[in-house]
Amino acid sequence: MLDIRRLQVLAALENSNTMTSAAAHLHMTPSAVSQQIAALEREVDMALLDRSGRRVRLNAAGRLLIGQYHRIHAVMEETEACLEQLRTEVSGELTISTFPSFCSTILPEALMQLRRAHPQLRTQVLDMEPLESIEGLRSGAVDVAVVDDISPGSLEGVDITELWRDEIVLCLPPDREDLSTQVGLADFADEHWILDSVDASFTDFLRQTCRDAGFEPDVVAHCSNLTAALGLVRAGFGATLISELNLGRETTDVTVRRLDPPISRNHRILTRSSNRDSPAIAATRRQLQVAAGARPGGQPKLTATKNR
Repeated sequence: MLDIRRLQVLAALENSNTMTSAAAHLHMTPSAVSQQIAALEREVDMALLDRSGRRVRLNAAGRLLIGQYHRIHAVMEETEACLEQLRTEVSGELTISTFPSFCSTILPEALMQLRRAHPQLRTQVLDMEPLESIEGLRSGAVDVAVVDDISPGSLEGVDITELWRDEIVLCLPPDREDLSTQVGLADFADEHWILDSVDASFTDFLRQTCRDAGFEPDVVAHCSNLTAALGLVRAGFGATLISELNLGRETTDVTVRRLDPPISRNHRILTRSSNRDSPAIAATRRQLQVAAGARPGGQPKLTATKNR
């Protein structure tokens, strides 16, 4: 009989190019991933991957097996969710993934409220790029993903709960305080720009935003760390665009202006359709909505859409 855990490892390779990246999603070592795949190939008595150096890709047999795995996994999760509804306490383990600005602002309050309300529920947090979160959700490594709507990724079999509309604000050096309250992005076409890391989806979004405003940004720095980016802004090295979630102590000594017309993105909660009836998932979704709504201007939407 096929080992479901080994199938999960194979599923992690569906959207990964290497054993190393799949191992990172599963919190395993690359050698452990390789061993699990080798054991699965012995079980089915055929190769499941095409290998080219360190890069791997599912072959026809691997794709067929993964197609069946997704069906099996969905049925198993639906069964587990039904059983969980018989418990009097919300319990178990649940993995939540999200991006840094949400992780450092809204998520902490939601997690602490969840812990107080359901002490038998253990939660683990992963800081991930939105696309990584989607891949983790689809592979089963993540149970609840908070992402934005600017990142591509298949949402088949995923439930979406719209959570938060996030405005993007402009940060300039401290000596630019003479500017009006709201400014047009096109007026800053000649600025030097500090953006997120090179491969971040937020960087792609901001580059396209600048192009839509009529200019190609002159990027002089890429910083995945907000403190580093604002340090460069504070010194006068350049300007940056950040989420309004990051407004606070770190931005008190830089010039912050809202944009006209405004630029925004939507934050959303993603869960697998197969475990939508899980009490733990429902409790987590509810606390995320409450925490988002408690912020000034927070208007969480309580409806969900389903993608089959």
